[in-house]
Amino acid sequence: MEVFKPVIDLISRISSILTLDKILASLLIFIIGIFLAYALRRLIYKTTYRVTPLHIAKALSNLVYYIIVAVVVIAILSIFGVNVTGVIVAGGIIGIVLGFASQTIVSNLLAGIFLYWDKPFKPGDPVSIENVAGVVEEISIISTRIQTWDGVYVRIPNEKVFTTTIVNYGKMPVRRVELKVSIAYREDFEKALEVIKRLVDEHPLILAKPEPVIFVSELGSDGVEITIQVWAPTSEWIQVKRELLWLIKKELTKAGIEIPFPQRDLWFRTPLEVKIIEKK
Repeated sequence: MEVFKPVIDLISRISSILTLDKILASLLIFIIGIFLAYALRRLIYKTTYRVTPLHIAKALSNLVYYIIVAVVVIAILSIFGVNVTGVIVAGGIIGIVLGFASQTIVSNLLAGIFLYWDKPFKPGDPVSIENVAGVVEEISIISTRIQTWDGVYVRIPNEKVFTTTIVNYGKMPVRRVELKVSIAYREDFEKALEVIKRLVDEHPLILAKPEPVIFVSELGSDGVEITIQVWAPTSEWIQVKRELLWLIKKELTKAGIEIPFPQRDLWFRTPLEVKIIEKK
C-alpha cells in the first residue's frame, strides 16, 4: 500500500478541490463570461466600424474580448484555490515589459486612429510626407504606404506621418499651374502676350475662373521673364503643365519671338592683336 500512497494523496487532493459546487460555480462563470465577451466584442465592433476603419474596429473589439476572457480564467482559478496574486503580479510585470517594448506600436496605433479622424489624405491622393512624394497606396492601423513617382514602395510609420507636415496635392478640386518663360529684350512683349493668351484661352482643360494671369515677373540678365498662372482640375494638373509649356515654346518660335539662352559680352581693356600665320 505504501507504493500507492502518493497516488492516493493526489486523488484526495483533487477530490477536495473538484467539489460539485466549485465545478458548477466555475462552469457558470465560464458560460456567463464567454457570453459577455462575445456580446461586448460584437457591440464594440458594431459601434466603432461606422466611425473608424474596419481594421481598427476589429482590433478594439478583440482587445475587449481577450481582457474579459483573462478575467474569467483568473476568477475560475481563484474558485479552485489557486493563488492568483502571483499570476496577476507576473502578468503585471509582463505587461510593463511588453508596454515598453510595444510603446512605438501603440503610438503608431493611436496615430493611425487620429489620422483617420483628421482625414488629411486618403488612398489614391498625391501627397508629400516626410520628404517622400507619391501616391498613397494604403493606410493601415500601424503605417502608411506610398508609391513614389518613380515606382518605389515606401512604408512610413503613422507616428511620423501624424507629427510631420503633410502636403496633399489632391485635396482641392482645382490647382494652379505656374510657368515661367523668357523672351529676348529686343522682342515685342505685347506680341508674346497675345500668343500666350491665345494658347491659354484655347486650351480645353484650363479654367476660366479663377482667371489666368500673365505678367512680366523679372528683368533677368539674359531676357525678360514672363510668368503664366492658370488653374486646372487637380486630376489634369500635370497634363496641362506639360502641354502648355511645349505649346508656348512652339508658338513663340513660330511667331519669330526668340527665347534667349544664357550669354555674356566680354570687353577687353586693351585692343587684341590677331596674328595670322600663313601655311607654307
